[in-house]
Amino acid sequence: MEQITQQPRSCFCWKIWLFLLISCSAHQVMAEPESNDSDMQESTPNKPEGEFTARTIVITPEGQPVDPQQTPKTVNYFSGQELDRSGINNTIDLQYKTPGFILKTNALLGQPYLRGVGSDIISAGAEASVATFVDGIYLPRAFDSIVDFYDLERVEVIKGPQGVYLGRNVVGGAVSIHTRDPQPYKTAYADILYGSYNKRQLRSAVNLPITGSTLVFRLAGTATRRDGYSQNIYLHEDADDENYYAMRGKLLYIPTENLRLLLTASHSSEDSSRAIAPQPDPHHGVNGGIALGGIVPENPRELTSNVSPNLNVQSNRYSARLNWKYEHFEFISTTAWVDTQGKLAMDLDGTNVNFSANYPKADSNAFMQELRLLSATQKNLSWITGLFLFNEEAEQMLDVRLPLNGVKSVPDGTVGTLSYATFGQLTWRFFPGWRSKVGIRYSHDRRKLDLVKTVSKSTGTTITTQDAEKSWRALTPEFTLEYSPHSNKFYYITASRGYKAGGFNTSSIQPAFDSEYLWAYEAGIKSTLPKQHLLLDVALFYYDYDNMQLRTPPRNAPVGTYPIVINAAKSIIKGLDLEARFQPMWNLGFSLAATLLNAKFADFVSVDPNNPGDNPDRSGNPLPQAPDISLNLATDYSWLLNNGKLTFDAEYRYQSSVYFNIYTDPEVKQNSYGLVNMSLDFESRNGRWYANLYGRNLTNKLYAQTINRSDPLYGIKRYWGAPRTIGLRLGYRL
Repeated sequence: MEQITQQPRSCFCWKIWLFLLISCSAHQVMAEPESNDSDMQESTPNKPEGEFTARTIVITPEGQPVDPQQTPKTVNYFSGQELDRSGINNTIDLQYKTPGFILKTNALLGQPYLRGVGSDIISAGAEASVATFVDGIYLPRAFDSIVDFYDLERVEVIKGPQGVYLGRNVVGGAVSIHTRDPQPYKTAYADILYGSYNKRQLRSAVNLPITGSTLVFRLAGTATRRDGYSQNIYLHEDADDENYYAMRGKLLYIPTENLRLLLTASHSSEDSSRAIAPQPDPHHGVNGGIALGGIVPENPRELTSNVSPNLNVQSNRYSARLNWKYEHFEFISTTAWVDTQGKLAMDLDGTNVNFSANYPKADSNAFMQELRLLSATQKNLSWITGLFLFNEEAEQMLDVRLPLNGVKSVPDGTVGTLSYATFGQLTWRFFPGWRSKVGIRYSHDRRKLDLVKTVSKSTGTTITTQDAEKSWRALTPEFTLEYSPHSNKFYYITASRGYKAGGFNTSSIQPAFDSEYLWAYEAGIKSTLPKQHLLLDVALFYYDYDNMQLRTPPRNAPVGTYPIVINAAKSIIKGLDLEARFQPMWNLGFSLAATLLNAKFADFVSVDPNNPGDNPDRSGNPLPQAPDISLNLATDYSWLLNNGKLTFDAEYRYQSSVYFNIYTDPEVKQNSYGLVNMSLDFESRNGRWYANLYGRNLTNKLYAQTINRSDPLYGIKRYWGAPRTIGLRLGYRL
């Protein structure tokens, strides 16, 4: 059987040349007289702080500064500098910094879960239950959920349904990534990293006001190469390696103080085998390759795959954001185009036997337009209203091959999605310190499917087709009551309804599945006590999650029925989120962040295809990807030196056991584990030089980041998390 030939990988040398060019250009820019506005520099002053500072101000999609301590929702907020210090490079790593967040990786797909809410449906006709945004732009496909960080301002992990705060409605929450915008001063930086497994990374950015105009330009880029965490001893090559580069340009136009236009263009490319080097289980499940004599090494970091795993993802994003302030209101327009293509080569059984392989492809072209109008003044009554339009053409083609049986199955599906929504929110300050909010969103989603499934066997070829179209509508309200007796204490209670549209399964011929809904109730307190040097945030939440979209055989289906995507279950999720920061001295701090979960199916009856003899009534069983406990304990200490500041961070991440499928199958269970991470960060007195030494998973804990099971195709496969890694970054700011 013919295999896809792996394309030649991009030469790393030209990327080095590109970064040198950017840095040299920045040096020429900085040779001119600099702005006297020294507090606008991107470096952080390394001096003792006079008082306890708990949080920074962030900017909402409405363009207004908001203190997270005065926000009626649970938001885990991380600055770009904090993630750099921790060695967090992408959204895969972000899950180990965020309690209650799991990013399941399935080949080139990222499948995020928050508080047990998520989806592992692989289809061009479905979307994630937890969405990913970059600079306010919605990324619709699962292969967009794995995002590498560079020139980063901040990341917000927002928990719970969102109907007004973000452009696209989400049912379970969102990962919102914000990159640095152009600033009205000249600056540049470049840094280089070397780490374990021969990891090399270059990052650079230049920020340039254009002389004699009201334009500011910012160009940033990154390039990363790393050898594999695993070795394919059958093909004598690395596996789970990394080869990634990206560039982003932003042009800011500010003709007046009331008008602002930001244009952004970015490109990213990956040609690697990152997160697609699983090891099959030789002792459990039914793997066709092993049954035919395939070999599985004892070393979990060794493979015998006869197909060289490879993923290739190309992504382009273009956006324009207009902010216009006029007397008593502000108008915001966001226009975006996202174009992503991905293809994959993967040995399904993971052995040296040529039993099964898959060569899928995916393509997405999406256009988005969001319009917002909001009151510009903070009076007793304020409001927001908006429109959102989303139009996507997405294609997914699977190419599953069983060479020994002469079988090839190719479902090729294209789904056109047209979605529009209108939303609004009214805020009323009815007593000093008291505020109520009422929001509502009307959503309309229409999808059109064109699916052709071709199955080739030695006896002939069968072609089946499906053309279908369906629409879904939803009205999703939000209610909030807030009380803030003073600036250091904030109480809130919210009720909101989340919605995710129905869709089509492009992997097999089946009817459309319907929308899923979630009613979320949350009550919390956010307190900052400067005299006690303490920050304490606590939130209690309760979710009523209905009509869940799951990939499973229908209820009462006979044994052997192939799983399809249906609205199969209802669940109840309740728990607590806690975040605390104690800073007894300016240079010493202790932090705790934790999520306690009780996430169970309330009504779910289905036969497990891998264990048909089990009780099909799953009611009362835990949800997948929903650990009872996930927490991060951390401490940091800083020293002032003659020539700068040195900061030491240590963190322990604990996660209780999780199941990786909906059937509570003990063979796809990851037991509880803990990870130890440390870092040492240096910054010179003038903020020019900086260095970071980090170590992640210092105890070299072996744990599964994802476990999949499908008998008798590939049985059980474990995608291992990263081993112990150490890296040193050196950088210079101009």
